[in-house]
Amino acid sequence: MNEWIGQVLPFWKDLTETEKQMLLTHTALEEYEKGVLLHIDGGDCAGVQIVKEGQVRVYITSPSGGEITLYRLVEGDVSILSASCMIKGMDISLDMMMESDTVLYTIPKEIYKKLNDTNTAVKDYTMEMVSERFSDVMWLMDQVLNKKIDSRLAAFLLEESGLDETRKLSITHDQIARHMGTAREVITRMLKAFQADGLVKLNRGGIELLNEKRLTELAADSLR
Repeated sequence: MNEWIGQVLPFWKDLTETEKQMLLTHTALEEYEKGVLLHIDGGDCAGVQIVKEGQVRVYITSPSGGEITLYRLVEGDVSILSASCMIKGMDISLDMMMESDTVLYTIPKEIYKKLNDTNTAVKDYTMEMVSERFSDVMWLMDQVLNKKIDSRLAAFLLEESGLDETRKLSITHDQIARHMGTAREVITRMLKAFQADGLVKLNRGGIELLNEKRLTELAADSLR
């Protein structure tokens, strides 16, 4: 584990041997089946989580029950916001849905906080990651508030295709709506329009991308 952790955490080389041993001793390996949901409460968080295998969707839920996907985590990605309770001034509640069978390493919040408080390299990394994630969230808010739904939908389909490495997506209209924070009816109407324009083919329980070039042009304003 130490070699893999050392590759994922940039500050590893700046830890003392004692700090490395403390981190390795307390880091837990956890396996989750596809579909398992973890709720991260701002006041009582889990710790820093690292994806060893699998794919995780991180999202927020509105008081009305609507969902907006903040970002995805894949192998080697670090979830710093799952340890938000240890960062002064942060109180954020998140949900993490396992989109495939997933293996996570979890560094307990007490251990990570101790490293963060005493090691400058860890503190710099933490602030960089928090800044990066909040930049992602701000970008997403701009998309939701200011971008056209057709552009956002095209970008979403292209992103899904890239993640799954296939043009045939096994996803429902309801799942897309929850990812994008909109109504299923809106997604269904837009997908039918895409199909009429020859961009996609709608199948039972899935969507096939037919014209990635035109989808990319349509998604230009919403691609990162």
